[in-house]
Amino acid sequence: MTPVPLQMDSDRIRLFGGIRDDAGVSRIGWVDVSATDPTRVLATCDTPALDIGRPGMFDDNGVILGDVIRLPDGTLRLYYVGFQLVEKVKFLAFTGCAESRDEGMHFQRVQETPVLDRAPHALFINALHSIEQTESGFRAWVSCGQRWQTIDQLTYPQYNCWVQTSEDGIFWDSRTAVQIFEVSGDEYRVGRPRANRRPSGGYELRVTSDTLSKQYATRRLISEDGVRFESDPVVELPRGPTNAWDGEMTCYPARLDTEAGESLLFYNGNGMGRTGVGVARWSNGLAP
Repeated sequence: MTPVPLQMDSDRIRLFGGIRDDAGVSRIGWVDVSATDPTRVLATCDTPALDIGRPGMFDDNGVILGDVIRLPDGTLRLYYVGFQLVEKVKFLAFTGCAESRDEGMHFQRVQETPVLDRAPHALFINALHSIEQTESGFRAWVSCGQRWQTIDQLTYPQYNCWVQTSEDGIFWDSRTAVQIFEVSGDEYRVGRPRANRRPSGGYELRVTSDTLSKQYATRRLISEDGVRFESDPVVELPRGPTNAWDGEMTCYPARLDTEAGESLLFYNGNGMGRTGVGVARWSNGLAP
């Protein structure tokens, strides 16, 4: 669930993601795939790269991927979303941080408490899903949940998208948070904002939305500054054919521009990841 690709060398892409057990509790693991043929699996992890937190911690009932970046000293820093069950709402979800000095084989928490915790604009969910290093520090794109929605007697979280800055990527002042995207029409939630710079300039943002009629889908937005986004009318990742593994939904896309000059898009299919991970390739090299 929520795959995040990182090219490790010219031959290998490491795909980090959340892997659920029979009870639905996710740990973070990885799968290595070929950089030239990303449908070919080279290796898989034997144990979680990051396990759930200790009982009572904010991440004791599951962890899923936010983003992975490489720091200047070569350390891999992983941002993840930790889940905790509570009595009066469905769950709480806040952002943790861990680092690896063995190329992502294992991660150690920077701290046991969230780096993005409850805030006035993020009462129940404060989930980092993409981050970049800037001249002055770090900038992140975040899903923030403030309410709950009941549909067909089931409860779902409502959330929208924000951007926030930090000097060190660990301490985040909630006063820097700016809302960048809101639900529209019959949407009640839009999240997992994955931002990246475009080869042609500016930024693109991919989000996954859900409607009251339960149409779970992904779309792409474009921006010059990474804050003000406009929707792109082109559907870049349509659903697969009827009865296909991605025939009901394509969600949580993450773009990787490879060292060989290709653009790949890794994504989940039906059931918000239950049926696995797929990959799409632009046929003419780098996407705009």
